[in-house]
Amino acid sequence: MECLIYLTRIPHKTRIPAMDAPFSNIGKTLKSLRIAKGMTQEALAAAAGISRTTLVQIEKGNDAQVSSLEGAGRVLGVQFGMLTEAPEMTRRRQARADNQAKLAASREKHLKLAVTLALGGSEAMSLKASALRMVRLWQEKDLCSPVYIERWLKILDAEPQQVAHNLLTMDDEWGPALRQNTPFAMAPP
Repeated sequence: MECLIYLTRIPHKTRIPAMDAPFSNIGKTLKSLRIAKGMTQEALAAAAGISRTTLVQIEKGNDAQVSSLEGAGRVLGVQFGMLTEAPEMTRRRQARADNQAKLAASREKHLKLAVTLALGGSEAMSLKASALRMVRLWQEKDLCSPVYIERWLKILDAEPQQVAHNLLTMDDEWGPALRQNTPFAMAPP
């Protein structure tokens, strides 16, 4: 069983004072893992290189050094991660990473579409025609910004091979926005 526990940024030899709610859960978690592995306190303490008394204090949520927590955790398969920023900042970073992943997936989809268009043939013509119908629907029903409509009409106003080139070169400031508001949304990935 592998587990990851995050601590706030704390120097290695620092003592964590009587563990508050988040830290007392660490002691409870370590105790549960020890029991689940069928280990005695003596066995875990010896394997972790700490005294049994220290382990008892950890399991009760009392004062403990980070190095003692890490020693017990290592034996039990627990990895401690150190948070160096507030949880809100961590959530923001994760949201940005998720958004970057979506943008990358959208770019990859458009690169695959560009390959299909570059190959020409009936599939390329059908793909282009479907995208043009979508843009005209946006225009007719006022479903999208006129700026996006104008840009997509300009991209699509060419033979499929040129449309492929246009898709490949739309990485300017509008590229990500155009790929999010794409007439190829219904195209197979």
